[in-house]
Amino acid sequence: MAGKHISRLALIGERQAELQGRTVNYRLKQSLRIRGIRLEIHRDSGLTVVVPGRYSQRHVQDILNEKSGWILRHLPADEPRQLPLFLKEADHGERLPFMGKMLKVVVRDSGDKGAPVRLEGNRLILSTAASRAKALENWYRQEAAHIFTQKADSFQQSMGLRYKKIVIRGQRKRWASASPTGNLSVNWKLLMAPEAIIDYVIMHELAHLKYMDHSRKFWDFLSRFCPDWKHHRKWLIAHEDELKSSATFKF
Repeated sequence: MAGKHISRLALIGERQAELQGRTVNYRLKQSLRIRGIRLEIHRDSGLTVVVPGRYSQRHVQDILNEKSGWILRHLPADEPRQLPLFLKEADHGERLPFMGKMLKVVVRDSGDKGAPVRLEGNRLILSTAASRAKALENWYRQEAAHIFTQKADSFQQSMGLRYKKIVIRGQRKRWASASPTGNLSVNWKLLMAPEAIIDYVIMHELAHLKYMDHSRKFWDFLSRFCPDWKHHRKWLIAHEDELKSSATFKF
């Protein structure tokens, strides 16, 4: 299941614009494959402005002003909360995504005792004794292996399928894949997406054990178990750069 747009779009950052008296948050992305400025509105992520290789912020603002009526008509009245960008520094008090919720990082001096990372409610407790950046990624990988396996075990029963094993990887351009031998490979960073997105990806790969293509039969089969797959697929494409490109933990 390849991420088709991750090599095409680069996330520049988040911006704000005043449009007809309303403050609108938007993401600014860059694509070397377009010539003009493109506006996109997604139900979950709000407004995205895609700019070409050469652009000026003034030109962006002019386009936003010109299209302000269209933007405000289509943007939900309650503007969706943007998925936070991954933090390049995960220090005490920072928040990290985990299955649709945010976990607060709490750094404690625990000596050499206890696990280097543990979850307590909505707090992610990190020990100062550990190599915290590596420990944090290892924790996500371990949780991904456990959660993804549980989900695949459950879904294979309802879908009438059988897989052999799940391998957790950190691919740059793929969320997951299924081999003809029945093995599933899933990106650990998917654990940072909402749970419905995780479910969609797992079911998508399981469906490939029946149809190793994206034919009409494949999508019809997947729709029986994941009727909202189109919405989930669009969400994943819209957010893949945040979930993959910046998922780096540093202290």
